[in-house]
Amino acid sequence: KMTKRREGGNTPEEGNTLRTETRRIMMKNLLLVPFLALLFAVNAFAQDMPNENRDLKQAFMAGSPGLIVKGTGAAPSDRPLSQSQKKMLALRAAKLVAIRELAEVIKGIPITGESIIKDMAVQSDTFRTTVDGFVQGAQVIKETYDQMNEEAVVYVAMPMTGTNGVIGTLLLPTIQNTPPAGIPYQAPPAVAAAAPVQNYDGLIMDVREQPFKPALINRVLTKNNEVVYDPAKVAQNILVERGAAEYTNDVGKAKALLSERGAANPLVIKAGGLVKGTDAEVSPDDATAIYRANQSANFLEGAKVVFVLK
Repeated sequence: KMTKRREGGNTPEEGNTLRTETRRIMMKNLLLVPFLALLFAVNAFAQDMPNENRDLKQAFMAGSPGLIVKGTGAAPSDRPLSQSQKKMLALRAAKLVAIRELAEVIKGIPITGESIIKDMAVQSDTFRTTVDGFVQGAQVIKETYDQMNEEAVVYVAMPMTGTNGVIGTLLLPTIQNTPPAGIPYQAPPAVAAAAPVQNYDGLIMDVREQPFKPALINRVLTKNNEVVYDPAKVAQNILVERGAAEYTNDVGKAKALLSERGAANPLVIKAGGLVKGTDAEVSPDDATAIYRANQSANFLEGAKVVFVLK
């Protein structure tokens, strides 16, 4: 016996099956929507998180946001707390962790090739107090709280340059407590009296072939340990504003940085070696060239110096 079909060609059984399948697909799609929404939200949340930067070399480079450190924390579980209390205490704990981590990074910054911030802080109570107070002023740039896991994440940042940055705050006291590297370079009288070949008004030190490390104090020396460029001779206001030198990875970028300082024709010198990893070593001829150029332009006293790193 044949089942009578309705208009449209489907039997009642086929119609029921079709409706059931349609409802199943709709339910599946309804369940998929919140899943996709959650997936997109997690992805957007992850993309919105700052990138940590504990790499000191990268932090010194021109254009870098400086040091960025993350801390995680949770509220104590030894007593009953409301959700708002848990959030507040978790965020506080995360910030304390981030500040502590940032302090460790900053204390590892080289002053010269022979010492780091931590070494000077051990030797001087005044300097240690300065460092500790400075780190406490780190800026919170992002904080989040996961209510499900009851965990907080806090990112803190500290710029390298500027009056409130690492260099602007710590460079002067480190220079005051750092012994001289050697005697100042003096060109032979006849050479010193000669006019410069060109009107150079800045210095680019190309150290890309050397394992050079940026530091608070990077000097230029001769093989006889004579000091061609000494940051201690730079005006204090310049040291606070932008440090003793700038750092980049390209000679063209170095020229652009010096152009912003008013230097249109910088002298480019390739380092022949390093002294203790942080001071560039130059040949006698290059030392004389720098000395003669600076006699008329005084660009070293203005810290118009850029180190080009690999």
